[in-house]
Amino acid sequence: MSKGEQPAKATAILRLLRAEPMPYRDLRRHFADGAALRTALQRLERDGRILRDHGGVYLPDPGSRFTGLIEAGLGGLAIDGLPVEGSGRSALRAGDRVEALRTQGGSRVLRVLEHTTEPLAGVFRMTGRGAYIEALGGGVRGRISLSDASSYAKDGDIVRAFVTGAGPRPRGLIGRIEQVIEGEGTAGTAIDAAVVAYAVPALWPEGVRRAANAAPRQVEAADHAGRLDLRHLPLVTIDGPSARDFDDAVYAETSSSGWRLVVAIADVAHYVAPGSALDAAARERGTSVYFPERVIPMLPEALSNGICSLRPDEDRLALVCDMQISRAGRIVRYDFHEAAIRSQARLTYAEVESFHRDGRGPTGAVAKSLGALFRAYEALRGAREERGALDFDAHEGLPQLRDGEVIAIKPVLRLDSHRLIEEAMIAANICAAEFIEAHGRAGLHRVHEPPDPAKLAPLSQAFASAGAPLPSEGPATAKALQKALLATGQRPDGWLFALLTLQSMQRALYTPEAKGHFALALDRYAHFTSPIRRYPDLTVHRAIKAVLHGQAESGDVRQMLAELGTQASLAERRADDAGRMVDAWLKCSFLAPRIGETFAATVAGVTDFGLFADLDGYFIQGLLHVSALGGDYFRHAPPFRLVGETTGESYALGDAIEVRLAGAQPELGRLELELADARPRWRGGRRRRRR
Repeated sequence: MSKGEQPAKATAILRLLRAEPMPYRDLRRHFADGAALRTALQRLERDGRILRDHGGVYLPDPGSRFTGLIEAGLGGLAIDGLPVEGSGRSALRAGDRVEALRTQGGSRVLRVLEHTTEPLAGVFRMTGRGAYIEALGGGVRGRISLSDASSYAKDGDIVRAFVTGAGPRPRGLIGRIEQVIEGEGTAGTAIDAAVVAYAVPALWPEGVRRAANAAPRQVEAADHAGRLDLRHLPLVTIDGPSARDFDDAVYAETSSSGWRLVVAIADVAHYVAPGSALDAAARERGTSVYFPERVIPMLPEALSNGICSLRPDEDRLALVCDMQISRAGRIVRYDFHEAAIRSQARLTYAEVESFHRDGRGPTGAVAKSLGALFRAYEALRGAREERGALDFDAHEGLPQLRDGEVIAIKPVLRLDSHRLIEEAMIAANICAAEFIEAHGRAGLHRVHEPPDPAKLAPLSQAFASAGAPLPSEGPATAKALQKALLATGQRPDGWLFALLTLQSMQRALYTPEAKGHFALALDRYAHFTSPIRRYPDLTVHRAIKAVLHGQAESGDVRQMLAELGTQASLAERRADDAGRMVDAWLKCSFLAPRIGETFAATVAGVTDFGLFADLDGYFIQGLLHVSALGGDYFRHAPPFRLVGETTGESYALGDAIEVRLAGAQPELGRLELELADARPRWRGGRRRRRR
């Protein structure tokens, strides 16, 4: 490139980058001479007229640089509240100290100054070209090169590692192995890895341990002072067979106009003072994290399974919502009380279901209360259906373990006893939200906003194809969606419509703004019923108790609650992601020994690169890549179909297919599938169409 050509090429480059920052490969499309382009870019970069961000994207240098910490936000990564834009985000982690630019829409990272000291989990891989770690979880995606070869890790080991630096583009991150993760069986290893991968707080600080050891082991008579004594009521807890942290107890009796429904919730706020060591730990954890046969609790077991748990035949302190339910299922009156209670029985869902179906089980006052509870539930359920709240059974299966290994995958069954407790808790949560608002208090609301219209468009097409179209005018309502779900619920593939509906929904979150709950078709809603395992519920308890004691609000409560809401929402997502990682790992490990076998499956997702097939009875999806569909070239016909360009063969959502398990990577939660035959045989459902 001559000296005369240099200014012209520099001007052309700057003009392109001002219109849109881009990496070298995109710039290369605009220039015939690659060598000359590189020379021009180096000169512009050296002169300070352009720069490259963390992902290798060139952009004009605006000069507005700043340093800050990467933080996790509800919308993704951010720096000082500014969303991180541009490429290279997969190599960034919360806690990294970075140099960045302010942009019109947020921020763009230029380089990492210091990597977070939080560990990560990954799979150690040894290849002929060297060793690396394949990261697990959502903190880092892709491979991490190793600064030194491990002397004790072997290929396939699950390891705990640290990021020590960044390699030259495009190699990404460099790390160092600290230890091999070896839990008790597959489940133990998966859980230990998920705890590391998602930075789930699992160890108690010394101050928390001391506070837990100092917690009372039983309720004393002096603790009853100023409380309503409800120990005579035959309250019972109803939970799963393995539960030990009993948040809630219920009681009902028939009245002349309907039912009295009492929901008693563990008074955690009595034992966990704001600003205490216990409170700080609970706030950091945000929620208990439930894994198969293991729980990482929000509060130490001395509280969660001890003094706060509503164990049978033991006096306990509770915050009680005492409601009057009309025969039409309306909450016509409610009161909140600090109370002393004594659970009469610890019942399981199966026991209560058996009582409901054939009368076996509890007798006397407990049986009478259970009968009234079911009648009140039927009224509440009727009111729920009338207002159009979403209600469908999830397509889920739970791994069954023995000695840390999966021996079966059983479907999750939703019984009437589950629904009874669900409706009782929803009713109490509604009252909590109304009580706080009626007394002018700031509180954390559980908000579920309406779906994004763009995500509803493909869902609407799916319902229309099944003969259950959504209204074409106006915003979608929960009632319209529920009507469509009921219309498709009896189909063999009805669960797919429930899955698509869930995928179209926005995630619920916690905020001091009462914006309503779309799925429940409610104007206001708060979480009140699980303060042992959810921090937002504890904040709601404190607000209610402050009203009962006539205490005024102090300071900028709303701002504090906004920060708490974001933190709690992120903690909830962290727990969900960690749980999903373990669930997929265990299911894939169960199927891994069966590589080469064929399975009945249902097409549950369609993309331009292939099909996601749900293995019937195993509740997990695998990828059937387009390259495994035969010799034809398949094009994506949005939203739910792949069509062969030559043969006209098509694969669509809901199609029943036979697949062969070609590969499994349990730690990554991946199954690789191929068609069982070159020309697949169909078992029913929607047939392959020829065009």
